[in-house]
Amino acid sequence: MGFCIVRLGAKCYDVRGNGTNGKGVGGYMMRKVLAVLLVLCMTAGLASCKGGKKEEPGLAETEEGQEEAAPLGNQIYVMTAAPDHGWTGQGAAYAAAFVDEINMGIHGDYAATHYIADNGETQNEQVQEILANQDAAGVMFWGCDEAAGEGQQALTDAGIPWISYDRIIESTMNGAVLNYSGDNWQSGVAVAYYLITNGMTPDSTLVQFSGDASTVSERRLEGFQRFLMGQEDYYDAEGDRIYTMEEVNQGKIWTQEEVDRLCTENYFEYNCEWSNEKAKEYIESNLPSWIEAAKSTDHTMFIFSMDDEMSMAFLEVLSGDVFDESVKGELEALTVYMSAVGGMEEMYAVLRGDNQELCAAADTYFDGLMSVYYNPVMTQTAIQKLLDYLEGTWDYVLGAEDYEPVFIVDSENVKEYEGFIGR
Repeated sequence: MGFCIVRLGAKCYDVRGNGTNGKGVGGYMMRKVLAVLLVLCMTAGLASCKGGKKEEPGLAETEEGQEEAAPLGNQIYVMTAAPDHGWTGQGAAYAAAFVDEINMGIHGDYAATHYIADNGETQNEQVQEILANQDAAGVMFWGCDEAAGEGQQALTDAGIPWISYDRIIESTMNGAVLNYSGDNWQSGVAVAYYLITNGMTPDSTLVQFSGDASTVSERRLEGFQRFLMGQEDYYDAEGDRIYTMEEVNQGKIWTQEEVDRLCTENYFEYNCEWSNEKAKEYIESNLPSWIEAAKSTDHTMFIFSMDDEMSMAFLEVLSGDVFDESVKGELEALTVYMSAVGGMEEMYAVLRGDNQELCAAADTYFDGLMSVYYNPVMTQTAIQKLLDYLEGTWDYVLGAEDYEPVFIVDSENVKEYEGFIGR
């Protein structure tokens, strides 16, 4: 394994990543002339580094006195979120491994730098450094939050091609050569499909563990509700089959009023910031309230968890001694189904029955578990797509969107898949 230079803010670190070797990470075909025309059509000056000069070298003056973007260099910049939880951590590791391969010459005549950040403001500072370097061929931009839109706009204004990955910022997405992620709408659709097939009604108790306020969580919730109202079908990418709400709900779709009832009356929603520990705090503080709500209606509880880490938190809490036997006994008496999204090997071990302690909790307190397949190896695919763009193999138009299909992994098909190591 090689190494890559990772910059956090203005500091440099030597980070050794792990992950795949990049095989099977494909792209789409494009024409070199398209890339050239795109750059020529974007006329804007390179933004100066914070506190730097007003005019940067390398900018040519047109006959009208306007600045043109400088020619692209050979440096690939990979910007990722900090590894603050399992999925993000593995995604950043996959990015580091691919950066290593670029620097070893495996992917053409490019060099690569990996930036990590905790927030969008830091990423904006990193973009200023990229602009000041004047050597960028392109940027793979995994935004931390909405504030990162400022940096993305700066890249567009400078005529530097960039791909928006995972957290799509809608205010700047039209300037990206591609917006790429897993299909978050379908992730929510898959959860709704699973919970409906296991008996969820508008009167059921719904506990929702959201990730954050990004488009990732927003789209998962939108997909969840759209399936219930028959506005979007579930496409099972594994089985290549489409399921409609009518098909799995006795020919009926829900009304907006019924969706609102589910998401207000016996509804508990928590922003866990993709954190296992925060999810545990909410569970430890609120589980008795959820049980009482379920007991007051149809004795069912459905957990809409947007990440494996948060679902694992529930299993881990129930495996410990936080709650006494009376609370656990009341939970055991309910009908409870829980979703997840990701594909952590730790979750797959529970689904396979390989983790004795957590499997005991799963078998005792849950009537069913699943995880929507959403593999972070797509981080490498995003970088490869940027290389495809630069090489001229491209079929997308500016601002296009491309989303990886998803599907449900449960105890019946989990043996066919190997999860990523989330911890």
